[in-house]
Amino acid sequence: MQGVLDQAAWDAGLAAIVETVHADHLVATLPQEMDNPYPRVTPLAWGSGVADESIKALAAYPADVAVLSRLLPKGRMVAQDEAVPLAVLCRLAVFEGAIRPMGGHHAAVACTTSGGFVAACRSRSGQPFSETEKAVLTHLLPTLTSALSLKRHIRLLEDRISTLEATLDELSTGVIFLDAHRRIIHANQAGEQVLAHSGKLLTQPAMLWGAGDIESQQLARIIDESSGAITLVRRETSRPLAVRAVRMPATEDRALSTFGAATILFIDDTDRPAPAGISGLCRAFGLTPRETDIVVLLVAGEGPAEIAARLGISLGNVRGHLNRIFGKTGTGSQAQLVALCLSVVH
Repeated sequence: MQGVLDQAAWDAGLAAIVETVHADHLVATLPQEMDNPYPRVTPLAWGSGVADESIKALAAYPADVAVLSRLLPKGRMVAQDEAVPLAVLCRLAVFEGAIRPMGGHHAAVACTTSGGFVAACRSRSGQPFSETEKAVLTHLLPTLTSALSLKRHIRLLEDRISTLEATLDELSTGVIFLDAHRRIIHANQAGEQVLAHSGKLLTQPAMLWGAGDIESQQLARIIDESSGAITLVRRETSRPLAVRAVRMPATEDRALSTFGAATILFIDDTDRPAPAGISGLCRAFGLTPRETDIVVLLVAGEGPAEIAARLGISLGNVRGHLNRIFGKTGTGSQAQLVALCLSVVH
């Protein structure tokens, strides 16, 4: 696990494999998506003993990587010529664009059980990999495949989280994620500004508090109940802060669940410009474009039947979308959903 999470340990682990079988370099690539082992999408690649730009170059040839993955034996390291003759390999664009610049001549290769492939290579001056060396690589392949799959999960999760954070930062409404102990897990840029400058939300010690006893009690109540709204009056020269608490909805979205949040606070600082619209909020909750269209029409005052007619879908389809929207947003009715949207965008 340390080798998966710690980059230095990961690099050392790959280098140890290279040294064990007396290779010059090792490269490994997996498809980016999880459901299809051979998708035409940008592959994720790692390596040791070869320049970073050569490893990254593999990402430019997703179709060729998928072809090689299908041609190679799964779970068993063999000489490259046994699986893919050089004449065939040379016809693939990935050979000139990524493989040849790495400088390998003799290679032991295999398709992993997660798709993609692993290749250990030696220069022309070396000898072909022996049966013993290929057996060692085959023995290490399941462990390496598991580590590669974990690295892929982490990479994809980091990308999802980065996208979510960027989306939240587009909102002018403050959004603060709290854990079950009222500790702040994440705040978007508007939320950070509220914490830094409002004078009504304090984070010392550790937990989130109001600036006074009454405010703290009110805040604690809506956080503990994960429901409700309060107004925090700041000073006479400023308008109040409107704070709404929403229970974190159960979700299969790893980017959302990774925050580990129990409650989300939406903070409307009326001294700030109003948000541009509802779409940013819908993106933050992971709503699809169709679900976003339904929310926008619902907030505009249209009912399910009118929405179905406008979008050209069945009433049952609209109701199915609404049920999924309720689940994602932690609301239980159209009225609660509209109230949530209005509290955030006005």
